[in-house]
Amino acid sequence: MKRLKDFWLHLSIKVKLLLYFFIVIAIISLFNLYLNNNNYKIVDQFKDTMNNYYGINSLLVMTSENKTLVSRYLRELDPEDKENYTRKKVDLMEKVEDLEAELTSTDAYFIIVAIRNASEAMYENWDKAIEEREENIPTYFNAFYEGESIEVYVISYIEELLYLSLGEGNELYNKLAEEAVVMRRISIFLIAISALFTMFIVLFFVNSFINPIKNLASNSMKMASGDLDVEPMVIISKDEVGTLSDAFNIMSHNIRQYVDDLKEKVVIEKRLHEEELEVVRMEQLLRESQFEALQSQINPHFLFNTLNTISRTAMFEGAEDTTKLIQALSNLFRYKLKNQSTVINLQEELWIAEEYIYLQKFRFKERLTYEIVADQGTKSVSVPIFMLQPIIENTIIHGIEPKVEGGKIRIKIKSLQIDNKEWIILRITDTGVGMTPRRLKEVLSFTEMKHHSIGISNVYHRFKIMYQHKGSFRMMSKKGAGTCVEFKFERNDLDGKI
Repeated sequence: MKRLKDFWLHLSIKVKLLLYFFIVIAIISLFNLYLNNNNYKIVDQFKDTMNNYYGINSLLVMTSENKTLVSRYLRELDPEDKENYTRKKVDLMEKVEDLEAELTSTDAYFIIVAIRNASEAMYENWDKAIEEREENIPTYFNAFYEGESIEVYVISYIEELLYLSLGEGNELYNKLAEEAVVMRRISIFLIAISALFTMFIVLFFVNSFINPIKNLASNSMKMASGDLDVEPMVIISKDEVGTLSDAFNIMSHNIRQYVDDLKEKVVIEKRLHEEELEVVRMEQLLRESQFEALQSQINPHFLFNTLNTISRTAMFEGAEDTTKLIQALSNLFRYKLKNQSTVINLQEELWIAEEYIYLQKFRFKERLTYEIVADQGTKSVSVPIFMLQPIIENTIIHGIEPKVEGGKIRIKIKSLQIDNKEWIILRITDTGVGMTPRRLKEVLSFTEMKHHSIGISNVYHRFKIMYQHKGSFRMMSKKGAGTCVEFKFERNDLDGKI
């Protein structure tokens, strides 16, 4: 019921008027349809009754005419009389069959059967009389008189059927009269309901539309005369009147507020303008400081893990492999030193990530594999420097290293068109040991600053500083299945510092 009330309150005045007129027209149409249907029903029943009367009466006429025709033919032997007699005989028997189909009561059925049998016997004798007369048999009149005696029974049966039909017609009339009384009562009831409904709608419209508009006009005149302390209008309806009332309340409040604060705002706005400029400059400096501070956390943490890998490799292998490792490490340092900006091309970021994975493969051998899949043109986008390497390092140390059989790292970069803008989706997926939901929640809280969690926290904060509302970060993991880190950001090929 509450939902229905809310639905009604949110309807526009136009829709409410259309619903009102539709309901009234529907009631009137249904009422007229009901009356017309009953009138047509009465007319059809009356028509059927009159047809039955006419049909029964026509049997009497046909029987008398056939008697006249056969009698005259026997006297004058006029072929036309015989032809008319034969035709009317066929018509009479067809009429009997029609009445048998129309009159369905049991009494009528037996009477019609009697009429048909008697008529057949009557015509059989008259046909015999005609045949004997045409053959000049002198006793032909015996068959005629025999048929004439049967005709008396046919007439009596037809009259009995007529009386029966009249009785049924009288019962039908009484029934229709009772229905007419009921229809009259129903008509009066529907007219009363329609009148009450119309009065209700009129009162509803007065209370819902006219009175609020009058109050609104009165308050508007008060404000026009300079009286700004008008009471807020309270209207629960959400149609045009409700919207107009809300707009008036907001307008009156804003006007009072504007008048009260006009002088003070001149001074405050000037001061705020100066302060806002200072705040913007401070925020820019703070953002750059945060970015540089987060960026600087990468170097010692990364150096420690890399040197640890090289020292282990030097213990178990010859100088050639160690030289390769040192060369890869040199590339990493050279990459950082020559790129003083905080933003780098994704292609170079992928290259340095592969250099780092090359270092780690000396340690993990066949336990570590990787794959890089990138859509055409995505490698030219700009990302924070050292965005991939800390994630990969975290993946290897905490995901693949604890797993006996090792695992695989997959880097996939896709380009999507969303609202006529190009968005880049970068996923780093591993098949390591994964994390429990509780552990994942702890990592994503970024409250820990231990050596094994600095990397992902650092990357997250630098990514948010660079892309803000134009980028999103997600991390998904399942215990025993692996972890996926996803960056989604609008393409923005930036150069230099943020």
